[in-house]
Amino acid sequence: MEVQAIIDELAQAIRRPITLEDAGGRLVAYSAHEQPVDSVRVETLLRRGASEATLKSLKERGVYESIEKSPGVAFVEGIAEIGFSPRVALALKAGDTVLGYLWVINGKTPLATHVEHALLRARQQLVQALQRRGVTLDVRQKQREDILSDLVRGGQRDMDGLQSALRAEGWYGEAPFQVMIVRDKKGGRAHQVFKETEPLLGEAVPASLRGVLRDDVVVMLSGADVQGVNRLANAIADRYAKMGREVSVGIGGECDELAHLKRSYSEASEAIALGAKFRSESGCFDYRALAPYDLLSCLATCKKHSSFGRDAVSKLVTYDELHRSELFDTLETYLDFYGRRKTAAERLNIHPNTLDYRIRKVRELTGMDPDDPDSRLVLHVWTKAMRFSRHSVFAET
Repeated sequence: MEVQAIIDELAQAIRRPITLEDAGGRLVAYSAHEQPVDSVRVETLLRRGASEATLKSLKERGVYESIEKSPGVAFVEGIAEIGFSPRVALALKAGDTVLGYLWVINGKTPLATHVEHALLRARQQLVQALQRRGVTLDVRQKQREDILSDLVRGGQRDMDGLQSALRAEGWYGEAPFQVMIVRDKKGGRAHQVFKETEPLLGEAVPASLRGVLRDDVVVMLSGADVQGVNRLANAIADRYAKMGREVSVGIGGECDELAHLKRSYSEASEAIALGAKFRSESGCFDYRALAPYDLLSCLATCKKHSSFGRDAVSKLVTYDELHRSELFDTLETYLDFYGRRKTAAERLNIHPNTLDYRIRKVRELTGMDPDDPDSRLVLHVWTKAMRFSRHSVFAET
């Protein structure tokens, strides 16, 4: 018997509203209800899973732990502030592995013996059904990840073979295409991150092809979903920031053909690397915004025809290290604001006269004038190159 059929039969026997959620709070099956129900059940049905607020509240109160430890039916008190009425619940376990939770709205009415027996019988049936379903889902997910890997990293199948495989999976995405990567800095957590982000991804981009490749959660978006990629990526990054986890989201560029997805995948991965160097260790990074710094990183390690600007700016860094001064930062800020003396001084929180003195010192040490158009271009490029990839620059000098 399949999961939904078991739930329907149980609901008819006990005459109470039932929901079945997996271990991550995602909705698996539910019964119809005639009597009024609480806001948590309504929200769970609409969202296809428990909300973050509900999950957090239940975890903080030790509800899940209590249900898992109970050998039989567990009674759960209501939580008025989140609209959660009293329930009875069962943990569905295969050995020590929790497959899901069965929730029954029961109010404060004592549980009749026949209802308790029906719940315990259904638990055994549901565990078996979920195990069968899990094997099927694992196989299908592995097939999708194999397709995704071949698309973004290359494989044995040609593009015709990949398109046939995609159609067999029921995927008919249209251009443009784009890759997003979610990466936990600690590594080895990709499958955990996949489970944590799947409810959000399933709701926001249900038509996307997604899975775990190496240490990354990789998402291939298409069509209209591409338009909301930055909003989705920021939502994921913000969620992990609130959890205190160092997780980064990289966004590659768009492409018009599936054959070019490798480039978008490479850009998404590079965006995370660039963001960690230039901005912060975690967050949301769009390659299109960071591409100029990718170019600068190449310049920073280029030996040919580059000693002129490199040597000039390196003198400022060396001087700052010896004298604990801030000539490099001063020059960079001065150039960022197009030589606007007052604005640059305000940004540096110094007096304009102090700025004038420092710029004179820059001219003296570098032999270049930041107000000369050609010199300004060279100095600006090299301050940014050194800011972005300072260690690489000095390794070459």
